[in-house]
Amino acid sequence: MDDASDDLPGVMRVVRGHLTETYADLIDVGDLDRRPPQVRDLSFLSRALAAQAVRILTECSAPEAAAAVTDGEGDHGIDAIAVSPNGSDIWFVQAKWSDRGRAVLGEDGALKLVAGLRRLANRHYDGVNVKINRQLTRIDEALSSPRCTVHLVAALAGGGQVTYQAEQRLTRVGQEFGFDGRTPVKVHTLGLADFHTFARLHAAPGPVQITATLTQGWHTVHTPYLAFAGSVPAGEAAAWFEAHGPHLLAPALRNTRSDRIDQAIVEQLVEEPENFWYYSNGVTLMCDSVQAQFFGRRLQGEPARLELGNARLINGARTLAAVAHAVAQHPATAEQALVPLRVICVDNAPEGFLSQLSATPQSDSHTDLLDQVAADPQQLRIREEFAAELGKQYVFKRGAPPPSPSAGCTVQEAALALACAHRDVSLSAHTSAGLEHLFRPSPAGAYNRLFGQAPPGRQIWAVVQAHRLVQNALADIARTESPWRREVMDHGDLLISHLAFQSIGLEDTEDWVHNAQRDPDWAKRWTGGIVRLLAAAVTDRYGQSVFLASVFTDASKCRVLAEIVSRASATGNQESTANTVAPARRRRNSISVLVDHGRIPDGTRLIYRPGSPPEEAAIGDWLHENPRRYLATWVNDRQRPLIWEADQQAYSPTGLIMHIWREAGWGEAPVAVQGPARWFLPGEGTLADLAGELVRAAALDGGA
Repeated sequence: MDDASDDLPGVMRVVRGHLTETYADLIDVGDLDRRPPQVRDLSFLSRALAAQAVRILTECSAPEAAAAVTDGEGDHGIDAIAVSPNGSDIWFVQAKWSDRGRAVLGEDGALKLVAGLRRLANRHYDGVNVKINRQLTRIDEALSSPRCTVHLVAALAGGGQVTYQAEQRLTRVGQEFGFDGRTPVKVHTLGLADFHTFARLHAAPGPVQITATLTQGWHTVHTPYLAFAGSVPAGEAAAWFEAHGPHLLAPALRNTRSDRIDQAIVEQLVEEPENFWYYSNGVTLMCDSVQAQFFGRRLQGEPARLELGNARLINGARTLAAVAHAVAQHPATAEQALVPLRVICVDNAPEGFLSQLSATPQSDSHTDLLDQVAADPQQLRIREEFAAELGKQYVFKRGAPPPSPSAGCTVQEAALALACAHRDVSLSAHTSAGLEHLFRPSPAGAYNRLFGQAPPGRQIWAVVQAHRLVQNALADIARTESPWRREVMDHGDLLISHLAFQSIGLEDTEDWVHNAQRDPDWAKRWTGGIVRLLAAAVTDRYGQSVFLASVFTDASKCRVLAEIVSRASATGNQESTANTVAPARRRRNSISVLVDHGRIPDGTRLIYRPGSPPEEAAIGDWLHENPRRYLATWVNDRQRPLIWEADQQAYSPTGLIMHIWREAGWGEAPVAVQGPARWFLPGEGTLADLAGELVRAAALDGGA
């Protein structure tokens, strides 16, 4: 480097010296050998600045940051690309060096950065340089992941200024890629102050000092280690995260900050801030010292402020990140919500205790959730039904070997299929972002909606088979479809299953499965119709430059697409089962048995009785408002034997129950119900009971 650094301000001298010392032997400048020395120096500093930005944002090592540099011919406006270890975050950096400390990002630079992102997101790899090419596999995996968050970074040797035009270009990226409202594209600007601070600290942050204000009743434990349990305002917890970010996390949780924001927690916090304390497990902090300052009386439970020395988060990283996100998007939650807090002071604690405490797993891990599922009696009941009625296996205990596809299914596969079959499309959207949502209890997850009132084993098996057939059809269709439709199928496979179930109807799922197994080509044509409608809907609504990984994890966008496809299907653009294949013979269900035997005379009145306390609590008041909602009249029809007195329309027993739930506005209603078990013939029993008696009598008589 030349001696010009002697004339630079002190800040520039520190930054330039640190970049040179750190990256002189790490940054590849072989392509600059024929360039003038001054050009080589400026290019080196720009590349080193890009590497430093990667190091600051990802906390990687200097060699790893240098390896992320892509600057050079064929970089398409991207000076560095870094991918998080778990592939859920990807950073695109554009760096600007100025010897005078006046670097800014203008509109041209922003346009190049956005164009480079679009090129890689659309897999247009032609013309990229070797530095980008060697990262293509990881780039593609990250951008294809529904958990991916894209970070656009302006690394500037200046005041961190971005021109108004450039700022507008970058802030519109979320909308251009279909991220509007969810902010999975984040824009970062690092200026000279950031690089100067980093240079002085040599990326070795000192101990984190934070303040926790306990205002609502709390208690303390003194032995064997000092600990506090209470709650803090959501705004204060969010401030910890925003101020310290990954520095607040214990080493074992450092990668957690890179995980996609848990939208279920955010929605829970925004929609019911006053109830968040009851739903959340909160966060746990470990620290080396605690200084308590009381606002008034020095008594346990009285308002106090805790000054925590060398604080680090050991549990609840996802919760803390979601709280920070919710507060940033909806500031009113800052004071309305309380976050449960535990503080453990480990001063003079033995090393064994420290290491075990730091390694404590997150309480909402997939493993822990499956262990909770295995303890649910409903799962045992489903397994027994699978064995007794179907001769199939149903595996719900973690670690047990899964059955072969023809022999049964696991609880994971059942939950996934049931989520797709649920009339609420948000379940499919949340599941596209992670299976954990299926096994968290309500209201943060979907488990109670899927299994709280466990569907009949036969219906679960039919739903699983249908989901498999749709997914198999997608795999076959993909071989001949256009690249755009393949992308839609790849990212939107769960929404396609959801649309298929809504078109089939739960009561007709067994027949549809039989038809699809009998004629696989018909199943492919049928599924292909849904794919064509969905691909057209995405194109019309969001265009083909949209970042598909985000569309199909966004409940609001999936809801819009589902409505568009449903309307198109209703106008005849989607072939129906009846028009493309001969109907399969239905098995003799309860209603068929009753009708065949003439067991119930036409005009007989039946009564609906909710089958569980949650069902009664959810719709009881609505039913009481109009007693006719409880009543239906029987007609001997195999398809729709019930005339509901509330609207005089004909329904199947199950279809009428589901309709009642919708009319009552039961948002947490289960995915399915055994309708014949809910309708009673006064003095004689349920429809299911009466049909069972006829079947048993026929068996004793040698068959009917």
